[in-house]
Amino acid sequence: MNYLKQQRYLRESRVYALGSGIIFILLALACWRLGASTSGASMVVAAMVTGALVVCLWYLPNYLHLTVDPQRQARWAVKVRWRIVAAVLILGMVASSSRASAIAAGIASVWLLLSTLVAKRILSSAVAWLWVCEFSLIAVLVVGRWLNPGFGGLLLAAASHLAIVASKSRPFRWAGLTAFAGLAVLWISLYHENSGPALYALLTGLILFPGMVTAWLVHRSQRQNEENKAAAMRELTDFTGYGREKIEQLWAVSNRQLAENWQQAAIPPDESERLAQWYRDNSELYLFAISGYNLEYKRIVSNLNVMKSATGSCLDYGAGNGEIILELARRGHRATYYDVDGVTMKFARSRAARQNLAVSFCLTKDELAADAQGRGFDTIFSFDVLEHLPDLPGELNFLSSLLASGGLLMFDVPAGSTKAHPMHLNHNLNVFSFMNAKQLRDERGLALRLPFKKEEKYAYRKL
Repeated sequence: MNYLKQQRYLRESRVYALGSGIIFILLALACWRLGASTSGASMVVAAMVTGALVVCLWYLPNYLHLTVDPQRQARWAVKVRWRIVAAVLILGMVASSSRASAIAAGIASVWLLLSTLVAKRILSSAVAWLWVCEFSLIAVLVVGRWLNPGFGGLLLAAASHLAIVASKSRPFRWAGLTAFAGLAVLWISLYHENSGPALYALLTGLILFPGMVTAWLVHRSQRQNEENKAAAMRELTDFTGYGREKIEQLWAVSNRQLAENWQQAAIPPDESERLAQWYRDNSELYLFAISGYNLEYKRIVSNLNVMKSATGSCLDYGAGNGEIILELARRGHRATYYDVDGVTMKFARSRAARQNLAVSFCLTKDELAADAQGRGFDTIFSFDVLEHLPDLPGELNFLSSLLASGGLLMFDVPAGSTKAHPMHLNHNLNVFSFMNAKQLRDERGLALRLPFKKEEKYAYRKL
């Protein structure tokens, strides 16, 4: 993957989303002032819907479409509806000014709940089904004058956005369809209210603008994803000889197969030699699991952020396919790769040779210690690795010993096994206390210190 190009693409996406979000907010404010109710509760709800849509423009096109998972969009579309159902029920009750409006909010919540339950069973058609149900509900409320046209237009824009952003293909067709339907409902409602041309124009913009922007951002992310996948496939095909269908199949099943193989092996966590052999035996599956993972939006962003922290000589401990360490070598860092001797290491060696990159490959800790002899490493990374190793304190001690003075150690330790990743070991270690006792300075930024952050990522600098 060309990370410089990826960085430029993401930066442009954020600029486009930010500019579009500002324009959408201005449109919503103008519509609200001209044709909407001015009750405090209604304004708060409208502001929340507007803010949520702006955040979605910023995040969702890339999150949902930079992926190798063909079902991600549909699964997300169903998953997010549970939150929407709760929001409609709570905010509808809070904003209701009469018993009748409270009952309408309750009925709307039940309708959305039932439509989501059906969507869960028809996942392949879930996006279209959910939009039809939401559009029907909003249309009835607007034409029946339960909702004013301004607020109804905002909800129709949000429903349109959700349908477009979760579409697997043809986002502009979705934008056209949802815009036509939404405008028909709003124009009928405005006709009965004898509204002026200004409100017609503003509500038309409120429907058309976010829909077309969403479609364009989705189109960009789909195109970028195809480029990323094609580049990854070329490397995998050159190395394995597999065709496109085989690679896509392995992207889809490798994680599940790894979990099944682990369950069948039933290796006690204290048998380190058997553990190492299991990872060697399953390294081809890891080759494809890691390759697919590196094409995911969150992983791309994570890798870019990690690379910003790299200085001087760098070690990737448990480097897998070599994604991070090869890019750092390309950027001129002295680069060292360490992992078990398996297919992933052979793949990383092949990539380094093809790209003419100077990378030192180490198979043993003795080789690593020799490579670090003298000054040590300025930056050490160990991601998605330590949760697989039985002796976490020993690993952290070893990695700390490889650091140069002022060097940075960045790692993560997910908290135990899950259904998808049963090979993750449960480490009963307070990492913060352990590392602080070694007189290493906590270097986490504010984003990683927030109490609701799920990622168990750590960064320590040697004083």
